[in-house]
Amino acid sequence: MAIFLNTFLKTLAIFLSITFIVILSSLALNLANNKGDENFIFVSGDENSPNSLAIIELNGIIIEKNIEFPNLAKNFIISPKQVKNYLDELVGIAPKIIIFSINSPGGTVSASKNLYDIIAKYKKNNDVEILVHTNELLASGGYWVSTSADEIYASYGSIVGSIGVKGPDWFYYDQPKSISTGIFGNRIETINGIKVFSNKAGKSKDIFNPFREPTKLEIKHLQNMVDEIYNDFVQLVSKNRKIEINTIINDIGGQIFTSKQALKSHLIDGEISLDELVKRTIKNNNFENYKIIKKNNQEIFLIKEIFSSNVRNVREFETNFKTQCLSIRTSITAILNYQSTGC
Repeated sequence: MAIFLNTFLKTLAIFLSITFIVILSSLALNLANNKGDENFIFVSGDENSPNSLAIIELNGIIIEKNIEFPNLAKNFIISPKQVKNYLDELVGIAPKIIIFSINSPGGTVSASKNLYDIIAKYKKNNDVEILVHTNELLASGGYWVSTSADEIYASYGSIVGSIGVKGPDWFYYDQPKSISTGIFGNRIETINGIKVFSNKAGKSKDIFNPFREPTKLEIKHLQNMVDEIYNDFVQLVSKNRKIEINTIINDIGGQIFTSKQALKSHLIDGEISLDELVKRTIKNNNFENYKIIKKNNQEIFLIKEIFSSNVRNVREFETNFKTQCLSIRTSITAILNYQSTGC
């Protein structure tokens, strides 16, 4: 048994060493190809071709980055400001087509609307065809953003939809006894109760206070806010996707759909992989030559950050991510499924 264990550990050590070397080699090669900090890199085709197609990958929750995140956390966030920077850079490149590869469960209403406006404005001012594609998830605020495109596509098995607005969670702990935190999360005991004191001025100023029940007036007010934004969402989808409002409300609703179901409901224009979409787009535009450029892959950047960061950065990421999750969950209106974000 001892001989077997010794042999196993030696084999494992050799395997891990080889894996580490391979990752470092791949990282070095990718960083060399990325040419520094440029946002876009040449992928294929003729570098001198005027027929350029740009691919921008966006993955994560759509939020306005008011909190300064460490670089590691930025790979899980879609920031409207950052996307605007990408598009500003493309003005000088003047691509004929932009494909946004979006994988997102949604985000806050303000950030989703802002990102929609940024893309729509760029499309209008630069006379460029914009397509959206998803490999995995295009829901809620993510779908809101996608309606700014000329066409929407999804890979087989992708999840699309969730046209709805989720109001804030109001957690009410009846007669809490103690609140503690640990490695398994927060713990609240609600036997015999504890006293909670808060100072406020103004009716409902302590809204979402977890130690009191909401009033009927507060519930009604919050529902009116959610209904108002939901109506805007429905109007937007109806206008851009040419779907009857009653169909969106009664048939589609806030449900999620597979790529095939989404196609039948006219939420997308086709079920196709990103690679095939690129090839078909080039063919449909009759480009004799072309140039494909792409925003630096987030996965490459993530590996770089893992090797260049330390434990403190990882802890900062965890802390900031939890803080952002809390801010989203208590946001007046958010268009995403909280469980799908890991919050």
